[in-house]
Amino acid sequence: MKLYHSNNIGNVAVLGHLASGKTSVIEAMAKRAGITSQLGNIQSGTTLSDYDEDEIKRQTSINLSVIPLEWDSCKINLLDTPGNFDYVGEVEAALHVAESAVIVVPSYKDISIGTKQAMFKAKDKAKIIYINGLDNPDADYKEKLNQLKKAYGKGIAPIQVPIMDNQKMIGYVNVAKMEGRIFKGEHTEPFPIPEEMMEEVMPVKEMIDEAVANTNDDLLEKYLNEEPFTKEEISWALRQGVMNQTLIPVLCGTSQIGIQILLNSMVAFFPAAGDTCNSIIVENIDTHEEDIIGFNESLPPSLFIFKTIVDPFVGRESLFKVCTGHIQIGMSLLNVDKNEVEKVNKLYIKRGKELIEVDELCAGDIGCMTKLSHSLTNDTLCTLDYRMKYQPIHFSKPYYGKAVKPIGKANEEKIASGIARLLEEDPTLKFESNHETKQQCLYGIGDIHLESIVSKLKSKFKIDVKLEDMKVSYRESIRKSYTQRTKFKKQSGGHGQYGEVEILFEPTKDYNQSYVFKEKVFGGAVPKAYFPAVEKGLIESVKEGVIGHYPVLGIQATLLDGSYHSVDSSEQAFKTATMMCFKDAMKHLEPCLLEPYVILNIYIDEEYLGDLMSYVNKKRGKVLETDSLDDGLMKLVCRIPQVEILEFAIDLRSMTQGQGIYNYHFDGYEIVNDDLVERLLKK
Repeated sequence: MKLYHSNNIGNVAVLGHLASGKTSVIEAMAKRAGITSQLGNIQSGTTLSDYDEDEIKRQTSINLSVIPLEWDSCKINLLDTPGNFDYVGEVEAALHVAESAVIVVPSYKDISIGTKQAMFKAKDKAKIIYINGLDNPDADYKEKLNQLKKAYGKGIAPIQVPIMDNQKMIGYVNVAKMEGRIFKGEHTEPFPIPEEMMEEVMPVKEMIDEAVANTNDDLLEKYLNEEPFTKEEISWALRQGVMNQTLIPVLCGTSQIGIQILLNSMVAFFPAAGDTCNSIIVENIDTHEEDIIGFNESLPPSLFIFKTIVDPFVGRESLFKVCTGHIQIGMSLLNVDKNEVEKVNKLYIKRGKELIEVDELCAGDIGCMTKLSHSLTNDTLCTLDYRMKYQPIHFSKPYYGKAVKPIGKANEEKIASGIARLLEEDPTLKFESNHETKQQCLYGIGDIHLESIVSKLKSKFKIDVKLEDMKVSYRESIRKSYTQRTKFKKQSGGHGQYGEVEILFEPTKDYNQSYVFKEKVFGGAVPKAYFPAVEKGLIESVKEGVIGHYPVLGIQATLLDGSYHSVDSSEQAFKTATMMCFKDAMKHLEPCLLEPYVILNIYIDEEYLGDLMSYVNKKRGKVLETDSLDDGLMKLVCRIPQVEILEFAIDLRSMTQGQGIYNYHFDGYEIVNDDLVERLLKK
């Protein structure tokens, strides 16, 4: 592949609902561009994009993959993304480095949740909508256009009306040019617009004219005066509207036909990397001042790593976008995040799983390096005299957790190192050891995400694990006050052990600290030298309660009285006496279980508000507030027991058809009703 410059490079994220046909459309574009001689097949696992073992097994995209192709003297880097919501991090990475997006929309459904999510995530990108699957028996192009128009307004600009024969698309009318085309193999030929189609074509022509009119005042005046637009005006307006994100052209076809006009439209309407001259926010490492630059080839070289791929055989692969200058073999670049130097030993273009070696890449292009020693996703590499840091990708935070348990002793030692490698690859993954519950906990976006991590551990690193429910870290406290006097006396030859304490135990209801220690001893019944020993005994005692052996919170202990022996008393004796006193007193203090509560923030469409509020009430939670946001979503703020939302990622997906998102943070502990204690401890 020849060297392309920033004005002839475009980076396009391909988004859409699960099973909308994104990978098949990309496969068809690759074949049409001459990369492959035949179409790969998802069922047989032969597509360029879905080459991972787990993707082939599941027959769905899991990872972001790059498919570069050449079309009309331009280079288009297609970024294939998963449609499943659990792999949102791959979409976020793709959109961070793409200037544009193609939204693949099924022809036979309503506006799916996946389409809504894709449109929302790509709201600041130039977009084309591709209505796919017109050969499906349930396809309804006219209805789909109306749905898109209703959902996204006057910006929807359909370019085509399909010419159908026996539920097969045999050609199309280019409504922008009012020209008919009929398919002849991979090419098209002119074809007169059938008279009977004019009734369908003219409303679409009206949509285009309305969209074009809204691009500037002159065209709007012409539209209001009912003057026809020229082809040149329409083409100019469409490109300007797409680049300004006020117009969204709509194309149609199948995963095999209608592909050429899609490629032509991407070149005609989408901005090149060099066109986005004010798109990158950088921070000067020396002055800490921010600046806005573009993909400028005249500046010193710099790049941004947007994805890391861990391969046990090849090593670490780093996908990057060249932000400024030219990246060449032999360069030494500074990783400003790690303050380490990396050598560019080899430079590649990655096409699916294939690595194509090149000597140089220009600003705006996407490349790959292998075996970098220090660099990971979100790192910036630049020269010593151009020390800039690019804005990181803001990945979705993982909140869905499961405990990871190795299968067999052989996997126990390998599990941490294997997951550490996958953490390099997936920033939406989190791993931590909970010393209290003795569990190793893995957090992801959802259950499918974590299941695929388990599969990767086995396929890539030969580590067998299973997922289990996480244990909740409960606490204990007391509800009553009680004064307990306890003596510890032990004679075993020589010096004995003697210490006696009288302690008032009271609830503080402050569950942010475990204990408060006070002393009100009169007359030297317990010498001051032994007060620290009494407190040490208290510290040991509150480590474990009597209900479920959880740490104790919210207790005040006041040393009132006691006695000592001039010979046999010691710090250890008073520490032991305090621990015995605590244990004896707990029988009278009405111990109780405390459970952790969280503040849960849920973002949903208003239509799901009632269902979510009912859900929160059933889960012993309380709705604190609801708020309407600028993007049309509702924010629901709740306070709810942590144990009730362990499966919330799955429940929310079910209730909102995958649309809702959420986050939460710890908010404190509350006493559990006695009738729930046994059920919660079992759970």
